[in-house]
Amino acid sequence: MFEIINMLGPVLPIIVLVILGKILNYKQYILPATIAEIKKFLLNICLPCTLFNMTLFMHIEANSFLMIGLSYVMLCVFLVGGKLCNFIPFLRNKFNPYICSGTGFMLVGMALYTMIYGTDNLEIYSFIGVGNELFVWTVYLVLFKFETSETHKFDLSTAKNIIKSPLILSMVFGMILNLLGVGDLLNSNEIGLGILKSITTLSGLASPLILVTLGYGLTFKAKYLKESMKLVISRLIVMFGLGFLFKFLVIDFFFEPSLILDLSFIGFFVLPPMFTLTLLVEGVSSEEEVEIVNSAIGISTIISIILLIIISFIIPPESIAALANN
Repeated sequence: MFEIINMLGPVLPIIVLVILGKILNYKQYILPATIAEIKKFLLNICLPCTLFNMTLFMHIEANSFLMIGLSYVMLCVFLVGGKLCNFIPFLRNKFNPYICSGTGFMLVGMALYTMIYGTDNLEIYSFIGVGNELFVWTVYLVLFKFETSETHKFDLSTAKNIIKSPLILSMVFGMILNLLGVGDLLNSNEIGLGILKSITTLSGLASPLILVTLGYGLTFKAKYLKESMKLVISRLIVMFGLGFLFKFLVIDFFFEPSLILDLSFIGFFVLPPMFTLTLLVEGVSSEEEVEIVNSAIGISTIISIILLIIISFIIPPESIAALANN
C-alpha cells in the first residue's frame, strides 16, 4: 500500500494542477482572455527560457544532431502516415496528417516529463523535442498553410515567422553559446550565476502554469465524440504503429538501446497533438470541424496524462535516477 502511495508522489502534482485548471474554468475565477495572456507569456518567455537553459548545458556531439535529424524524419513519416489513414474510409478526415504528426512537446511533454522524471536524463528527450519544433516550423505549418490557402504559395511572411519564433531562436542561440563554452563562463562568476538563476526561475514557472492552463482548456462535446475519436484512433495507430517501427528499425540501428532511450521515445509517442492546431483550423474550417479537432485534442491529452502516469509506474523515477548514478 505504501509503495503505491510513494509511486503516486511524482504524478500527484500533475493531477492536482490539471484539476485546479478545470475548477478555475468552471468557477470562472480566471477569464479565458487571461488564460490566453498566460499562454502568450508561456510561449514567448517561460518556454524559450526552458529551451535556452536546456540547450545551453546539454552535451552536444555529432550524435546529438543525428538524433535531431532522425526525429525530424520520423515526424515527416508520421505526417505521411496521417495521409495514409485517409485511405481508410472509417478514419477519413482532412486534418489527419496534422493530428498524427506534430506534438504538444513544449506545452505538455516538457511539463509532464520534468514533473515526473525531473531535469536529469532529459537530454535525449530534449533532442527529440528539438526535432519536433524544427519539423513544426519548417514542414507542418508550411504544408498546412499551403493546403488550406487559396493561393497555395509559400510567402516570405511564413519564412520570417519561422526565423522570428522565440522557441527556434532560443534553441539556436542556446546551442551556439553551448558550443562556444559560454555556459561554463556564466557559471564562473556571480553576475553569470545571477543571469542563469533568473532564466531558471522563469523556466520553473512553465510546468505548473502549463498544467493549469491545460486543465482550464480541456473541453469535450458529446455530439462530436464519434468524429473526434476517429482522429484520436488515427493518431494512436500512427504514433504507436509507425513510431515503434521507426524506433526499432532506425533509431536502434544508429543508437545503442537503453532504458533512457526507450523512455524518451515512449514519452514522446504518447503526447497529444499540437494545441495550436485548433487556432490554425479556426481560420479555414467550419465551427463543427473546429469543435471536432478541439475535442480530439482534449481526449488525446487525457489519454496522454493517463499513459504517462502508467509509464511512471512501469519505469519509476527511482530506476532512472539509479541508472544515472551507475
